[in-house]
Amino acid sequence: MMERKPHSHFDFPMPFFLIIISLFFTRCNPSSFSKESYSFERVNVSHLPDRIPPTIPRSFLPESVHFLDSVELRSGFSNARESYLILETQLSKEEIQNTIEKRSALGDWKLLQKDEEPKKTIYLFEGFIKKSLSVFIIEEENRRLVKYFFKKESSY
Repeated sequence: MMERKPHSHFDFPMPFFLIIISLFFTRCNPSSFSKESYSFERVNVSHLPDRIPPTIPRSFLPESVHFLDSVELRSGFSNARESYLILETQLSKEEIQNTIEKRSALGDWKLLQKDEEPKKTIYLFEGFIKKSLSVFIIEEENRRLVKYFFKKESSY
């Protein structure tokens, strides 16, 4: 007979949960919801957040932005393991790329990959202590969406 393990908090696939939450937010019309924030144990979800997850480096953010959604998964009281942020801006794709590329030239985030398509640009950065940051710039008719995904590898 097979032995069953006791249920624990960590049996739930959190990265999958973050993807589902972020897909929900990206499919919703931002003007249809008011400012909202929810916390589920170690997950914080915000629509129209006042502040961004601290793991997303502010220097990667262009000026003149409007924060739409954020999600943060913590591995402990103050250690964020994964974060997601989406914002919109009226700046051009080139202005956003300029901000991101100037920031990456500082040296603490190494640019690993850059892929460009007609309406989308994707960056992948690696930081110290097994951190990664992906940035997606998506062009729409009269605005640009910028999505940030932060992940920190951890042994706990």
